[in-house]
Amino acid sequence: MFEWDEQSLIEEAQRHCEEFLQKEQRALATFTGDPSLLYLPDAKLQRFRLDPAKGVLYLPLQSFLERELDENQILWHIYYELALYPDWKKQTRKYRYRKKGWQKEIDRMTAYLLSKVKAESLEKDPAYQPPVLSRYVGKEILEFLHVMDYYTSFLRVLQLCPIYRDKEYFEKIVLSMKQNGKTLESIAPLPGHRAFANSFTLIELYQTQPKADSWTQNPFEQTIFHQPLFDFVSNQLIRQINKGAGILERDPFLRSFVFPTFEQLWKDEIEEMEFSPSVGQTGEPGKGNSPPFEPSPSKEVPDSLESTQQEIDQILEDMLEQQDQVSESIQNAMLGKVNLEPYGITQSDQQLFQFYSKQMKAERDQMRQFWKKLIGNAKKEVSVKKEDQIKGKLDVNSLIHSYPELTEAEKKGNYKNLPIFNRYVLEPQANILPERIEISFVIDNSGSMNASKIEAARKALAVTLLSIDDFNQYLKSNAEQLNQKVSVLSETWFFGSAYYHVKKFNDKSAKEKEKSDIIRSIVKLDATDGATDDAACLREICSRITPLQQSELQKGKQIKIIFEITDGASSFPGSAKEAVKDLLSKNVEIYAFQIGKNNSTNEKIFDFVWNEGYKQPRGVMIGEQVEKLPKELLKAVGKNMQSVFHSRSGAF
Repeated sequence: MFEWDEQSLIEEAQRHCEEFLQKEQRALATFTGDPSLLYLPDAKLQRFRLDPAKGVLYLPLQSFLERELDENQILWHIYYELALYPDWKKQTRKYRYRKKGWQKEIDRMTAYLLSKVKAESLEKDPAYQPPVLSRYVGKEILEFLHVMDYYTSFLRVLQLCPIYRDKEYFEKIVLSMKQNGKTLESIAPLPGHRAFANSFTLIELYQTQPKADSWTQNPFEQTIFHQPLFDFVSNQLIRQINKGAGILERDPFLRSFVFPTFEQLWKDEIEEMEFSPSVGQTGEPGKGNSPPFEPSPSKEVPDSLESTQQEIDQILEDMLEQQDQVSESIQNAMLGKVNLEPYGITQSDQQLFQFYSKQMKAERDQMRQFWKKLIGNAKKEVSVKKEDQIKGKLDVNSLIHSYPELTEAEKKGNYKNLPIFNRYVLEPQANILPERIEISFVIDNSGSMNASKIEAARKALAVTLLSIDDFNQYLKSNAEQLNQKVSVLSETWFFGSAYYHVKKFNDKSAKEKEKSDIIRSIVKLDATDGATDDAACLREICSRITPLQQSELQKGKQIKIIFEITDGASSFPGSAKEAVKDLLSKNVEIYAFQIGKNNSTNEKIFDFVWNEGYKQPRGVMIGEQVEKLPKELLKAVGKNMQSVFHSRSGAF
């Protein structure tokens, strides 16, 4: 019965924890920068366990219950565990191979030890060989960095979550740290250099300097740039945290201002060491003696909730492996090695697509730079006139509004600080952008499309569809800067005697489906569809616009643009022109490009459909210079996107 009650308690606690985590999901996503990370309580765990492959942080529910932690304490422990997670993701390789970055310090300290060994004439002793000493030094330095990382984690939580700086919550943190053995007395028996590294967090907790038995003089009594060492280090790390800096900035700082003291304390201990020969030739120390150069025993408390250095190393290894797999997957996709056969795409289709993709690489790279600049300029400072200012030009309205103050100022003879002026000030102003942008490509696949026209159309489609995909990815990654979510989606239609939908708007994250549809749009363009009936295709696109979407288009919350590529005149020009008018009436932007040699009759028909009777021309005749099509299409797409992103302040 007791076991059943205990199990019921655990199940109830798990439900409560899941509800609490769901409520805090947004705060956790903001802190970690990863909204996809899941948080699952596990009744069997004693400590946190991060699984990067699954994107899950498993929480030690049993430990939470045993310690009787409230919700804010649980949240603090999660923050503390994941404080460096955003930087781990950015600089995984740097963290995982951190030892290489500190090799100079390892070599220097190893050389120092070797000099002491030679002075004792023990250089041939197996226990004092360079590899043994180097391993010892490397582990000590990595432990130093691990301790300083956790101190940085502590500071980051306090900076990003100021609630924990309140006395009530901070005292709970101190109590939790005491339970984990982090007390002022805990460093007393440690070697001096290790005591020094561990003292930073203790000083932050207890606001007093601890004392290690091995110190002849307290290292925290020294100053750097006229500041006490602790204050200088703490302030500089906080400054880095507030700037969003990570290991790339932290390690050079530690190397310059913290490690020298750590190293000197370490050398002082070595000077006090007794170097004795090992017994026999096995390299093992004599019976009853401690190994001469074993790393200092870790003071990680067994019941600590946070991950140990070894566990973090494994997390980083898993993250690196996952990133390498993603990179390999992307590389395979670029080389056409992804299995897209379930989507009807063969290896030969992928190879043909790669041919056009490589040919248009330079144009695609140019568009990438254009997209980045476009997004960067979407939020900019504008000059705004401000009335009721105490400086600037005299403003009549402000003078009238502040006339009583002016009268009072005349009596006192003091005209300072009168808000009777106006001036222009710069204010950040974000454009109001549409939530969804749809771009449709309507391609002539009739029999008159010869090889050169097909070639030009394939190149134009390849680079444009891939560039739109690039743009969509940039928009997703810059959603925070734009302060809203914007999606750019593409579709393709082929027309001839009939029409059919080749690529659809892929709203969801179906990367293989999107890639397959892009490839299909290129390789299936083969001039096998008879006449030039674009009117039916345009009417179909128009009929798919729902009343709700039409309302969204009118308000500017959505944008819809159509680009048609054809080599001649429409077989049904009257019907085509009516379709164009209907689309324009629904706030759809539509344009057409004519490629290839044409007679005067067909040119007149093209002009009739696309240029006559509109406020602005809708048709571009490229003619026989078909190789210009990719550039002209990209220019048109870019120009339309530029108008969307730069001319929409207060659009709706």
